[in-house]
Amino acid sequence: MLLPAHRHRPPGSRANLWQPLQYGSEAWQRVYFRLRNSVEGINGFAKDRLQERLEDAGTRRIRGIAAQTLLLAFQLAHANRRKPTSWADAIALGGERPRRRPTRRRRTKPLGTWTPKGHITQR
Repeated sequence: MLLPAHRHRPPGSRANLWQPLQYGSEAWQRVYFRLRNSVEGINGFAKDRLQERLEDAGTRRIRGIAAQTLLLAFQLAHANRRKPTSWADAIALGGERPRRRPTRRRRTKPLGTWTPKGHITQR
C-alpha cells in the first residue's frame, strides 16, 4: 500500500505554517484586528496630503519602476521617522508641559483688509 506524499515529510517540514492562535478564533480576531488597525493607521499617516502624499504618484515624477520604488522607500522612511517625532512632541518629558502641535489652519486677516481701499466708508 502506498502512502500519500505528505506523510513522508519530516515532522518539522510544515513548521513555517504553524500559528500560535487558531485562525478565526476569538483570540485571533482580537490580535488580528488590533494589528490591522495599527497598519492602516500608519498607512493613513504616510498618505497625509500635507506631508509625504504616498498615494499621489505626482510626487514621484520619474520614470521606471526601480526609480519609483526607490523614491517611495525614501518617502516611507521619512514617514517612519516623522511618526515617533510627532508622538514625542505631544507628550511631556521630564515634568515639562507637552509641546503644542502646530495647527494646520491658515491664519486669516480681518475682513476689512480684503476690500479695495476707498470702497468702504468710515462712519
